[in-house]
Amino acid sequence: MSKHYYQILLEIFLKTEDKVLGFVNISHIPYKKFEEIFADDITEDQRFLFDDVGSYIITEELYLKHEEYLRKQIDFNFRFDLFLYSVGLVSIEADKYQKNYYEKLPPMFQR
Repeated sequence: MSKHYYQILLEIFLKTEDKVLGFVNISHIPYKKFEEIFADDITEDQRFLFDDVGSYIITEELYLKHEEYLRKQIDFNFRFDLFLYSVGLVSIEADKYQKNYYEKLPPMFQR
């Protein structure tokens, strides 16, 4: 079995569209905190977080319940009048992962 990398993404949908508008990587939030936030949505049949579900929905009520924590952890202004939000787990095989960062600053201009 090949090695995988996992990310948890905040998926943002425009209320008037039927597709994802954008993503925010929120993988810095521990799995245990997601278990706490989505405790009411986790069923007895699930073996682990995100098992048999594509994503968990963040309703305005759920957001308000965890607002203090979410505001500190997610640098994003939630607007429930315009957008719908869900949280999903994605994975990629390690050997197919495309590096999405630089290890050095850009070189100085030669002027």
